[in-house]
Amino acid sequence: MSDAPSLPNWAQPLFASELAILALTEAGAPVWRIANDTSTATISDQFRANAGDYDARYAASGHFEALFTQAIAHTGLEVAPSPAILDLGSGSGANSIVPCLRLFPGATAVATDLSAELLAILATNLDRLEARDRVVCVVMDAMSNHVAQGQFDLVTGAAILHHLVHPELGLEAASRALKPGGTAIFFEPFDGYGLMRLAYQRILAGSGRWTRRLDPRVKAALQAMAGDIAARTQPDRTAPGFADLDDKWLFAQERIAAAAESRGFSQVAFVPHNDHETLFRDVAGVQIRLASGLDTLQLPDWAIAILDEFDAAMPMVVKRRMMLEGTIVLTKGEPAATAPRREVAAAVGA
Repeated sequence: MSDAPSLPNWAQPLFASELAILALTEAGAPVWRIANDTSTATISDQFRANAGDYDARYAASGHFEALFTQAIAHTGLEVAPSPAILDLGSGSGANSIVPCLRLFPGATAVATDLSAELLAILATNLDRLEARDRVVCVVMDAMSNHVAQGQFDLVTGAAILHHLVHPELGLEAASRALKPGGTAIFFEPFDGYGLMRLAYQRILAGSGRWTRRLDPRVKAALQAMAGDIAARTQPDRTAPGFADLDDKWLFAQERIAAAAESRGFSQVAFVPHNDHETLFRDVAGVQIRLASGLDTLQLPDWAIAILDEFDAAMPMVVKRRMMLEGTIVLTKGEPAATAPRREVAAAVGA
């Protein structure tokens, strides 16, 4: 094994635990694991079947790059010129690692995930991304103590916290890993989706009073989405089956801010992703397609009119306050941090 890859010099101080090679990809890039840690997860057959399609896999990277750029611009965030990045729940890296490599050309990154298969997709593409020497892929529970404390400039997580039974542990892990003055950036869903739930319920209630009734598949999708939003708004994490849910939370800004401040973050900012005039109508269309798996389903005109009423009733400033999706930007306090500061930044339009 004398020809086996070794951990890059820049990465060695970043770990509190010993690493071992779990696998080598066909491209020769290693996927690492924490020695004596057997944490793992599997991916679906559908996801595995599309693993080799680079263009499809990383098509969304530009969208997430825009979200990072938006958060930096609207909070005035200053990131170190060549930041050390810890990414929580990296998956194949499309939503976090790839955007950060583009935004911070001198960055080095530790990509973490419980799925070795997902990290292998990322590792396989590191040469194509010109990042073989800049990214280390490690199978590990990102909430663990395996990374060294206070060694990272930036912690990122693209849609990771709302999957956790205890999302505050994700904030704690980020704070533990960051240097004083370092930043954590998370993309998450929020409880403004309650407005979407009300709109869906109103459409369902009126479906029997119109000549053009709802397609049964649309009706089933609306019922499922309304139920999902209700289940994820202030959920009871002790309820049977809660731990088995994939999407668990729609966050309240106050809950995130309080949890962050109690874990050493001195500044908390929220950046809404959208505030445009037809937000609710557009989101409903996307969610119906996702819930049904069909691109051809459409709402009747009277149902679209209901969504338009919701859009008209909520000025854009209100849509920002009651955001559906947003970026959480957290700054770890200096040793003698001042009182925590919270803010809601303006959103980028559609």
